[in-house]
Amino acid sequence: MISFTGGTSTGKIIAREAASRMASIALELGGKSPHIVFADADLDLALSEVLNGVFSSSGQSCIAGTRLFVERSIYDDFVATLVQLSHSLRVGPPDDPTSEFAPLSSFAHRDKVESMVQMAIEDGATVLVGGARPDAPHLANGAYYLPTILAGVNNKSRICQQEVFGPVLCALPFDSEESLIEQANDTAFGLGCGIWTKDFPKAYRVAKAIEAGTVWINTYKRLSVSAPFGGFKESGVGREKGFYGIRTYQETKTITVGI
Repeated sequence: MISFTGGTSTGKIIAREAASRMASIALELGGKSPHIVFADADLDLALSEVLNGVFSSSGQSCIAGTRLFVERSIYDDFVATLVQLSHSLRVGPPDDPTSEFAPLSSFAHRDKVESMVQMAIEDGATVLVGGARPDAPHLANGAYYLPTILAGVNNKSRICQQEVFGPVLCALPFDSEESLIEQANDTAFGLGCGIWTKDFPKAYRVAKAIEAGTVWINTYKRLSVSAPFGGFKESGVGREKGFYGIRTYQETKTITVGI
């Protein structure tokens, strides 16, 4: 049995090696999770959780809600407020208790994130906030990259299809439930999803239609050791936690007795 948490490309290498050994695998891999906000949502709570859902851990999270789908009637106001909140995050070292946003894991990773944002700009994206290293002198020696929100992209663009694993959010409007589901599922990944609405039948209907291992309704990134966790498609195979997580580490055996 091989259990691995990490990038999809590495997971595929492990899967090939496991196949040669006929070994069972559990792979928890990358994501490009949709975070969906309907017009009838509790917008104050949604703003807070969308912000935390993408920028906590400096965006270095497999379940980060990096594709933000907002119903068009509230899109402009919601995104404008989110930009203000992102701009006000206190960037600083992780050992400073006043810091709300810390550096990335390495300079090489910061360079990768930076290059992917530049790629998005070349593809026509507009930077609403961030998109650069901080200019504060006391942060010059760290692998910092500012919380970044991009607009002017469509779901087919490279920045919406490739995992950044950094503090980069793509904001997209949607007009109907049908087009939303089509766009949310139009990705190689299927790890997490967040839905914000006061209409629970609608929330449950959309949740069932989304191709993701975990869907949160009116919350985000809430995990429990009793709830199975894992992904669809290139986000992995198998499950961690819960009953299904335990079964992953077991073999099923049949004993038949003639009486």
